[in-house]
Amino acid sequence: MKRISTVLTAGFLLLLMTIAMPSFAQDTKKDKAAKALTDTMRTQLSLDDTQYSKVYDINADFVGKLAGLKDDSDSKMAKFKKMKAIDEDRDKALKAVLSAEQFKSFQEFKKQNRQEMKARFKERS
Repeated sequence: MKRISTVLTAGFLLLLMTIAMPSFAQDTKKDKAAKALTDTMRTQLSLDDTQYSKVYDINADFVGKLAGLKDDSDSKMAKFKKMKAIDEDRDKALKAVLSAEQFKSFQEFKKQNRQEMKARFKERS
């Protein structure tokens, strides 16, 4: 009886791990993306530790919302509008954390990054 109980417990734990791991992996991926983004911003904008923590939280929320759009069944235009709204919300949150000079630098970096993405997209077409 004890052996059956042990086998059932082990099977149940294995089942839980199988179900939970994909969710955990996605969260880890989002965390890594938010950390990489925030680390880049720390370097480019000279964030202090307090700003880094706040910017990380903002970026984690941003990355999570963007990841949610991936599974959205809306049209491309609707997804684009949602993405733009998410980006605007992020900008508002960042503006409250960054100095005016840092925010200006961030906006310039973002503009340059978008231009580079457009160029890469044109190269592939």
